[in-house]
Amino acid sequence: MGHSFLCWDIVMEGAARRAEFAKDITDLKNIMKANNWLTLLDRTVDNCIVWENKTIIVTTPALKIVLATKNIYQMNGYQPEEVIGNHPKTFQGEGTSLASRKTIKTSIEKGVPFDCNIVNYRKDGRLYTCHIEGFPVFNKKGTLVNYIALENAS
Repeated sequence: MGHSFLCWDIVMEGAARRAEFAKDITDLKNIMKANNWLTLLDRTVDNCIVWENKTIIVTTPALKIVLATKNIYQMNGYQPEEVIGNHPKTFQGEGTSLASRKTIKTSIEKGVPFDCNIVNYRKDGRLYTCHIEGFPVFNKKGTLVNYIALENAS
């Protein structure tokens, strides 16, 4: 015997979370379309928000933040509009490992994905460990157009 109510609960939860993050998903899809992104991940970025509860940060090639999903607030206390135009180093400080910084910097310079943990700072100054999956994003012509980071506090 199947569990039809359980399936319906999952569908409703997904619909509710998609509604909660509708603006973030729309904004992200607009950036993807405007910059002609190639396929990026083996999972869709909206599912990263909805099911994996990832905070998504998108930057320009010069690493200026152009998008931060609203769940960044739960991760570090910043509202998305507070970080737009800033550099991700905004979240780093004295306790941030030089080795982690170097891993990220080297990957960005080489234009390759990275996966690491880094100690960051919340808006109120408290430390948190941030797990980051970072990816360079190329357009259909092969030009670097953005970086995307899928993040969560661990």
